[in-house]
Amino acid sequence: MDNTIDKSIQMDSQMKEFFECISGDADTQQQRIQCIRNGLAAIADRLRLGKAEITVDIPKNRFMPLGERSSAVLYEREVTELGTPVDIEMKIRTGGTVFIKDYPYGPGYSEEEIQTHRFIFREIFIQYNRTLAQCMLEKIMNTDINTGVANQNSLMYYAVNLINNGRIGDYTGIFFNIHNFKYVNKVFDYSQGDVILRNYAHMVKSYLDSDEEIARLGGDNFVVICRNENASDFISKIKDVHMSHEFRSVKRELQLGVTAGIACLEGVDKPREVMARTSIAYQAARKTGAGSIVVYTKEIQKQLMDDQEILAAFPQALAAGEFVVYYQPKVRIADKSIYGAEALVRWVRDGQVVTPARFIPQFEREGSVCRLDYYMLEQVCGFLKSRLDKGLKIVPVSVNFSRRHLEEGDLVERITGTIDRFGIDRSYIEIELTESEDYQNYEIMSSVIGRLKERGISTSIDDFGTGFSSLNMIKKVDLDTIKIDKSLIPFDDVNNNKHQDIVMFSSIIDLIGRLGKKSVAEGVETTQQLDYLEKLGCDIVQGYVFDKPLPKDEFEQRLESGY
Repeated sequence: MDNTIDKSIQMDSQMKEFFECISGDADTQQQRIQCIRNGLAAIADRLRLGKAEITVDIPKNRFMPLGERSSAVLYEREVTELGTPVDIEMKIRTGGTVFIKDYPYGPGYSEEEIQTHRFIFREIFIQYNRTLAQCMLEKIMNTDINTGVANQNSLMYYAVNLINNGRIGDYTGIFFNIHNFKYVNKVFDYSQGDVILRNYAHMVKSYLDSDEEIARLGGDNFVVICRNENASDFISKIKDVHMSHEFRSVKRELQLGVTAGIACLEGVDKPREVMARTSIAYQAARKTGAGSIVVYTKEIQKQLMDDQEILAAFPQALAAGEFVVYYQPKVRIADKSIYGAEALVRWVRDGQVVTPARFIPQFEREGSVCRLDYYMLEQVCGFLKSRLDKGLKIVPVSVNFSRRHLEEGDLVERITGTIDRFGIDRSYIEIELTESEDYQNYEIMSSVIGRLKERGISTSIDDFGTGFSSLNMIKKVDLDTIKIDKSLIPFDDVNNNKHQDIVMFSSIIDLIGRLGKKSVAEGVETTQQLDYLEKLGCDIVQGYVFDKPLPKDEFEQRLESGY
């Protein structure tokens, strides 16, 4: 500081008050501005200060996707005449610029006064910049970097404030996942997927009021806390979000839905319970199916706990051999002989048989189903090998494999290796996949099935006709057998013979035959259905009209009988 400035800003009581004010505690920009106002008021007469304005210009960044441009009056004297202002411009450490206009009252500032004012406002800027840096650091700690909305830490802090203020019961928690967002990453690359996710997050945030919050948990999972009266409207909006995105001349219209869990937050006294209730409801929605909306209840929570117990028991149950194979014969319609069988899993737990519907969906979602599938393949191979060693008759057996296996790079090698290890002909094992409504990567599936075929292992598709992609499946994937879901078979009972059902089913049978593939009708229960299938030329049936799923000993007796 030069001698002129030294003389003009002697550290008397006024200046001490000024420095104490501008450097006082402040957690927000608004609080810091108030400190600055108090400090300037203490020395305004001394500086001949008529008016001071501050403008903050922060460009767009990850933590402030819209940037910031705001203005405030730091000091204003009640005078009618203001002199020519001094413009002061300073760069913010975290990016951006602060502009200050400093107006004198009376005549313009002298050169000496200008130097003094510049010094004063640089001191003010130092304090203001420090507050901006603290606020930016706090924003970084509480912001999801990829989307610019709040992160889970920020959401929990928000929930704590609602709990402490006794307002949490006025709010609803919503946990949601964007349905099929992985499709976006296949159309565009992952960097553009991040852009779309960020745009989506801010579009959804615009549906909320200022006292409501959205946070990203990771991936395409979000949690919202909104007022009870707004929850229904918010859900209706996120169920069908329309966006467009263009990159490298490729423009797509995107329609994004959600799977969501909703929870009333009445009675919540800990922030983690917000996450617990909403995530439980969301897990229930996932079980119901993509696009489902489920409201939290204590009954749903109990069901989820039961599911968790099943998952926790799986490793020990597998090691203890609690999973057993039942065989359901496939019967050739022409001569009623056993053509083959399907291996079906049952869990014998504490002396009780647990049906697959109770545990397979949980294993499918969690991934344990893959270990179970390989276990079933080994059990079937062992069974066939045992009969061969005894010189007994065997038939081809199909073993179900989850679509989750398509993520494995060594799937074909593991299947082939297991069959060869037991020393049975590969033609006696068929790998059966299940059609589903999820987005399918036909290239991977086609490659896997093609490599299995090269190694002499046949394949089939289960539940054909229940998914949206049935025709694409048989067009793009070279399967050996198509198993037609029972829901497509006409004549469920005496009164059900709708013309459109008959036309559809007969067309499917004809199409499968023309493509050179075998057809298996599942779930055939009545002789009326059987007679109709025979007339249409269906090859093979599987169902209670002949056999229910049989334990190994009963299936062996069935094999020996031949019919």
